Amino acid sequence: MPSRPLPTNVSPEEYLRFEAQSEARHEYVDGIVYAMPGESLEHNETVLNIALVIKPRLKAAGCRMAVEGVKLWLPQLNRYYYPDVMVLRDPRDTDSHIFQYPCFIAEVTSPNTEATDRREKLQAYKSIETLQTYWIVDPATRSLEVFERSQHWQGVWLESGAAQVACLGLEVRLEDIFGVA
Repeated sequence: MPSRPLPTNVSPEEYLRFEAQSEARHEYVDGIVYAMPGESLEHNETVLNIALVIKPRLKAAGCRMAVEGVKLWLPQLNRYYYPDVMVLRDPRDTDSHIFQYPCFIAEVTSPNTEATDRREKLQAYKSIETLQTYWIVDPATRSLEVFERSQHWQGVWLESGAAQVACLGLEVRLEDIFGVA
């Protein structure tokens, strides 16, 4: 079931105040606040696996990583999202809670989020000047769709093999994301 809209015609500042007092997470799309659905254990394990594979390369690449609970602000679109995994290396990102310049984003999709991840977020994330790679990870089908700026954002569907995290110079095997079948 899709997220239900909450308050409408909310300014970004009002959203941030609302979110700071909320126990649940919400995304913000041009004045509308959407509750985020709860996630499954499978979702959490997949996010953790991606983070664990990426983490050893961060320091050498001069990067940091944010997982699930950190906001991404897209001022050009008036949106706040909570990507599942972001790799950050741009010195303009100085706030520890809200980022604007990731070089990598992964969204682990679920039946509740798949349409948003594939349409709305894909289009929104392509507008980020620093983003090199966007992954849509599907634990249910054990597949990965990779979108890269260098490939003009043409999606490549993978059910086996490996995918690149370009800004880290890292190749990640799908079995490391999904574990042993």
